[in-house]
Amino acid sequence: MRSAGRIKLGYYPLPSEEAQKIRALLVPSAPYAAIDPCVGDGSALWKIAGGTHLSAIELDADRAAAAARRGIATVHGSAFDCRVAAETCSFLYLNPPYDNELGPHSNRRMELVFLEHCYRWVLTAGVLVFVIPATALGVCARLLASQFDRIKVYRLEHPESVRFKQIVVFGARKKASLRGDPSGAEPLLRAGYRPNLIPPLNPDFAQRYVVPASAPITIKCVGLPLDEIEDAIERSTATHSVRSILVRKHANVRGRPLTPLHAGHVALLAVSSMLDSVYGVGDGRHIAAWQAMKVTDCSEEVEEDGTIVRRERERFANELKLLYESGEVAILHRCLTWFRTGRGPSPVVVHVQCLRRQRQTRNDAVYPAMPQRLTPIPQLQSPPFVRETETACSVPPG
Repeated sequence: MRSAGRIKLGYYPLPSEEAQKIRALLVPSAPYAAIDPCVGDGSALWKIAGGTHLSAIELDADRAAAAARRGIATVHGSAFDCRVAAETCSFLYLNPPYDNELGPHSNRRMELVFLEHCYRWVLTAGVLVFVIPATALGVCARLLASQFDRIKVYRLEHPESVRFKQIVVFGARKKASLRGDPSGAEPLLRAGYRPNLIPPLNPDFAQRYVVPASAPITIKCVGLPLDEIEDAIERSTATHSVRSILVRKHANVRGRPLTPLHAGHVALLAVSSMLDSVYGVGDGRHIAAWQAMKVTDCSEEVEEDGTIVRRERERFANELKLLYESGEVAILHRCLTWFRTGRGPSPVVVHVQCLRRQRQTRNDAVYPAMPQRLTPIPQLQSPPFVRETETACSVPPG
């Protein structure tokens, strides 16, 4: 999984269109208990099994709160820290993170790890809906075949599902006397190797599954209270002791400069974020933030023998971003041309001459809040670091 996926805890929600198709294949005989150990915001579970006894687990605090607002009895924590009585649930919806374990050895797929932990909650004849990428079907095949029968695999056709190669596996829990026999794993292994042969999910032709009745279940979390620990760490003495080492303090530079500032001085102060602050009043009030940016200039020259020499010149330039109270954004690039979104007054333009005029009345090295008219703006000087590279290749003349 990429870093962006890990940041959101492997959260890949099921599209609502696919959830409606899955719901069409379920035939409830009476109110039943449904559980989702990776519920997210609860939208998928609600669309599939809404109107029954819904229980769920979610690791992310914000998504757990969103699921609870939908009327789902949600426990905030890890599914592996939660305990549910065996064979008490009629319907298990499982859409786990698509990733590998992170450990010193034997890092298995998370789809298999979640299935091993949760399948025991399903009672005899209970229904499993397992949403996974097609590449993970092979590692889960033996466990699925040993614990469930009437297994059907369908390919999801929503663009987001196609992007992640999602499939859905339906199954009904075997009787206790038939469990442990993985004789039906071969078709699942073949489907995992050739996902293009998996039929699409079509409620008009797919098999129906009767969901048996069951009473509401109770989830007991034996893990640590993550939110309380996070708040306690922020208030702890240890955090205050190491804060000066771990968190960089912003420099508070004030006072009159020893010598008059020229354009190069101002450029260095700006790209060092020493001029970042809030300026202006009324509609012109805005946040200003400078940053350095690398620019690559490319050029080509043709030699007499037909050889093309491509030159790349890297240099540093500066960029200023302005964020107004109205939500407008203005960006001044290295050539100090600006772009903006929305409507409203023109963005404040920063200029070295303004700094010089401001120094006459103030001791702080900052630019004026709302200059009305400014002369054309030259490019501020950049740090004198330039690296040139040349690449040559032979091209036939003509």
